[in-house]
Amino acid sequence: ETLSSEMKIGSLVSWTEWMISDNDLIEEAHYGTIIEKITKIEGNRPICIIMVVCSKTGEIISLNPFQLRIEDTN
Repeated sequence: ETLSSEMKIGSLVSWTEWMISDNDLIEEAHYGTIIEKITKIEGNRPICIIMVVCSKTGEIISLNPFQLRIEDTN
């Protein structure tokens, strides 16, 4: 709960995805804004899901808090 409690709605976050391009492994960074935090029960324990709107595509994505980095906006 500590990690997800640091993530506030409206915070700018980043995450990375791996992809293969021209037989090379590429790490692609994405940025977005947290729009919702959901807690649900799976396997008799609470699981936190962070809903993020991607800045590039506008797509709403559900991500694990461990995938996200809070970006400094100062």
